[in-house]
Order: sequence, then structure tokens, then C-alpha cells
Amino acid sequence: MCRPYAEIFKSKPVFRVTYTIFSKEEGGRFNLPSPGIRWDFWYEQPAHSKGTLFMFYPEFKDSSGNLITDPTLTVPKYGNARMWILAKEKIEYHRDKIRIGTHGYFMEGNKKVGACDVIELINLK
Repeated sequence: MCRPYAEIFKSKPVFRVTYTIFSKEEGGRFNLPSPGIRWDFWYEQPAHSKGTLFMFYPEFKDSSGNLITDPTLTVPKYGNARMWILAKEKIEYHRDKIRIGTHGYFMEGNKKVGACDVIELINLK
């Protein structure tokens, strides 16, 4: 079982998103990921240096709104996820940059494997 990030990081998630994971045909993954995947994250912002990626980890929910913690399952292609910023000291940097409606990407290296939109600010207020 994957431990919830609230237990690991001893804090609240930073924001919540709706997401789509790209299929191989869309230029993304060969298969859907398991819960606990730790992708990098990118969103457009003039203050970012070119090629900047951030360690924001998604925590996926099932269609009933429950965290998916069974590592033998895959996450849905579409859904909601809570997002965690790994380095707590970076939360302040993103506080005035991420807003409801901000569009971002799940990244594997320089490859976009999913897209998301911020729908709720939790620990960026």
C-alpha cells in the first residue's frame, strides 16, 4: 500500500487538479501509471528559467474521491489529483504564480505525459 503524502510530508497538499494522462498515441505513456508515481511538473510562467521542472507529486483519487493507495492498481486516464510540492521552501516561490485555472504538465524528462488544470488552492493561500 502506498502511504498517503499527508503522512509522509506531515502537511496538506498544495493544490488540486483535474488531469488527463496522455496515451502512447497522444505522445505520452505506453501504459497508465501506478499510484505513487513521482513525476516532475511544469507550468508556463515568465519567471521560470527555460527548461525548469519542479518536483510536484500527484496523489490520485478514484471516481468516488478516495485516494488510490493500492500499488497493484493503475490510476484512471482522467480524474482528480492532489498535488504536493516536495521542497516546502519552494511553496513560497509558487504562491503568487499558481492560480485556479493554471495549466500544467506531468513530465518524464522533457516529455509531457499528462496535462492538468488547477481547480483548488489548498496550501497556497
